Amino acid sequence: MPVYATDSPDELSHVTSLLQRYNTTHGMTLALDREFADLASDRARRHPVRTYLWIPIERAAAMWFTPRITLLPYSGRLWPLPESYRNNPVDFEVTLGFAALNFFYVGMALAAARSWRTNSGILLILIFIVIRTAFLTQLQTCEPRYVLVCFPALLALCAQLFARPQSS
Repeated sequence: MPVYATDSPDELSHVTSLLQRYNTTHGMTLALDREFADLASDRARRHPVRTYLWIPIERAAAMWFTPRITLLPYSGRLWPLPESYRNNPVDFEVTLGFAALNFFYVGMALAAARSWRTNSGILLILIFIVIRTAFLTQLQTCEPRYVLVCFPALLALCAQLFARPQSS
């Protein structure tokens, strides 16, 4: 387990013991589930900003900027950067290219979204994307494929950069 997953060495040993008990029982018991819930509520109480702001922002970023290449013969792994590049430079470069494309699309959509005051349709698309993303960050299993539904809306926003203003 990575060190950054826990707040202290005591918490790391507690989580390790919980996981070992889970692995030996080969399932979740009610008592074990209660202990995991207590651990989660303690962490949320100690760090509410991390729990309710930073973690959802990180989840949203992961969903939006992780390349969707599950059907391609690439891993989609970027982190840690030097290790990923050393292990397979072609895989890393393709994955980085798709991640850059995601940033490009979102950047274009944000540039187009600046004109929401003159086009109410843009505001509706933005609201859809924001509400869907906010909802998805609260799921236990948030995955990049869940925002695929938003990509037609995102591309519609991007298209607004190329739309000519209507003259009356």
